[in-house]
Amino acid sequence: MAIATGGVVPTGADAVIPIEYVVEHDNSVEIADHVGEGDNIRPRGGDIRSGDVVVSSGARLAAAQIGALAAAGLDRVSCARRPRVAVLTTGTELRSPGEPLGPGEIYEANGVLLATTLASAGAAVELLPAVTDDEASHREALERGLRADVLVTSGGVSVGPHDLVRRVLAGLGVEEVFWGVAVKPGKPLAFGVHDRTLVFGLPGNPVSTLVGAELFVRPALLALQGAAEPGPVFVQGRLAAAVRRNEQRDELVRARRRGSDGGVVLEPVTGQESHMIARAAAADALVLSPRGQGELAAGESVSYLPLG
Repeated sequence: MAIATGGVVPTGADAVIPIEYVVEHDNSVEIADHVGEGDNIRPRGGDIRSGDVVVSSGARLAAAQIGALAAAGLDRVSCARRPRVAVLTTGTELRSPGEPLGPGEIYEANGVLLATTLASAGAAVELLPAVTDDEASHREALERGLRADVLVTSGGVSVGPHDLVRRVLAGLGVEEVFWGVAVKPGKPLAFGVHDRTLVFGLPGNPVSTLVGAELFVRPALLALQGAAEPGPVFVQGRLAAAVRRNEQRDELVRARRRGSDGGVVLEPVTGQESHMIARAAAADALVLSPRGQGELAAGESVSYLPLG
């Protein structure tokens, strides 16, 4: 008896032979290979049974998860709301890309860097206009940013005369939880809360901004969305070259991944200073170099955080 692919198996049949393995002779067929009970039959409930979990709570819905839910007959599920994130960059020296630069001016890159990074973590991002180094501009912009679920600033969190962010935030009622982390790059990072708003003050150097966003802000956004494992999730690889350790701070070394028979090999990129965002653009991993003396040797197993 012939049956179409995906058809219901007739009562009494217990195997199906693909037509390409059958040779027809008038009123008979020839089957060269042994046929066992259940061959080429997909039993009811073989993929999932009634009462089984299709997609676990805390899972991020990508193509496979959405397909599985539809295949189980579900037309809707309950999901976390995307957190609203306001991004604010600070500095009188900042100019928009495409504008001419004057002496001492630089292009504003951290805003789009943060917007791209945080959107990839599920955030609905509002990129606020950059502000100059005066308290009135800071206060107006920060007040607006505090209406979001999360406010992320870049620059102005150190101890210089133009570092106004922390002082203005304190005046707006933000409770600072901590300031300063034993991480390189990104030491003067600040975190606080204002009612239900989380506030992250990232340093202004672009690589410090990138590292702070990946280590601190992305996990917070994933946790707000109910992720089962918000991270950061480090995996193992081997160093292609030695890395000198920092005695006071854990360092996130920018590196490039490549495959090998022994697993992932990590090649540190040249130029590890915190302003070198063009050098960091060649990297797709942050290698964790724990604080301490000496160096991590070439070939040594290390933890790294994938980028992108």
